[in-house]
Amino acid sequence: MKKTAIITLTYNKLDTATKPYLESLYKYTDENTFDLIIVDNNSTDGTLEYIKMFMKQYSNISLICNTENLGYSKGNNIGIRSVINKNYEYIALLNNDILLTPNWLEDTIAGFKLDRQLGLLSPRNNEKCKLTVNNYLSGYKKYLSKFKNKLRYVVTPFFSCVLIKKEVIDKIGLFDEAYSPAFWEDDDLSIRAMYAGFSCAYLNSTFIFHNHSMTSSSVPSEIITRNREYFFKKHPLGKYIWEHKRTNVIKDFIRYIKESNI
Repeated sequence: MKKTAIITLTYNKLDTATKPYLESLYKYTDENTFDLIIVDNNSTDGTLEYIKMFMKQYSNISLICNTENLGYSKGNNIGIRSVINKNYEYIALLNNDILLTPNWLEDTIAGFKLDRQLGLLSPRNNEKCKLTVNNYLSGYKKYLSKFKNKLRYVVTPFFSCVLIKKEVIDKIGLFDEAYSPAFWEDDDLSIRAMYAGFSCAYLNSTFIFHNHSMTSSSVPSEIITRNREYFFKKHPLGKYIWEHKRTNVIKDFIRYIKESNI
C-alpha cells in the first residue's frame, strides 16, 4: 500500500486540540502508512515548539511555517502543493481537533474499493450521536452498527477528516481561495469533484471523534454569509440542493454521474 499524505493545519489550541490529536494519530495509525505534513498558521502559544520536539520522535513529519494566519483554504493548498508531485494515491485532510480510532486509515482506504468512482471519502463522526471524548472509543462500534449500508452518498463529506484521491486534485485543482479564511470551500471542492465524475460519501464502518468548532469558531458570521453567497452564485445546483433540502436531487445527480461515461 502506498503511503497517504496527511495534511493538518495548526493555529494555537495546543493543549485542547493539537496535543491530543497528534497523540491519537500516532497511537491509532501505523507510522509506515502515512507522511504527516503540518502547516502552521503562525501559532503563538507554544505550538511550534511542541511540534518541533514531537518531530524528533518520528521520521515521517514535515513542518511548514506560515508567517501569518492564512486560514483553511490557503493553508491546505500550501500543504497539498508540497505533496502533489510525490507518489501518493490519497491526500488526507485532518483537522487538529479530531481523535482517531484503531485502523481508521486502512479501513477508510479499503472503503474506496466499494465504488470505483469514489473521489472523496470520510469516516463517520459524532455529529449525530451522543458519544463524548470520554466514551467514543467504547461506544463507536455500537453506533456504527445501526447503519445498513457501508456508504452514504453526499454532496460534502466531513472535512474534519476526509481522504481525497490524488487524481481528483489532479483533475479539478485545489481549494478556491476566494473562500478565505474559511467556510464553504469544502462544499465547493466536493461539488467540483462531482462535476468531474467523482462521487463523495461517508464510510459507515469507520469512525473518528470531532470536537466541533474547536478550530473554526472564531470566523466572523459575515464571512460565512459572504462565502455562502459566493458558493450559491458559483454553483446554482448547490443553491437548489441546500435551499430546498432536495435530497432526491443529490441522489439523481449521483446516479447521473454513475451512469455517465464521464
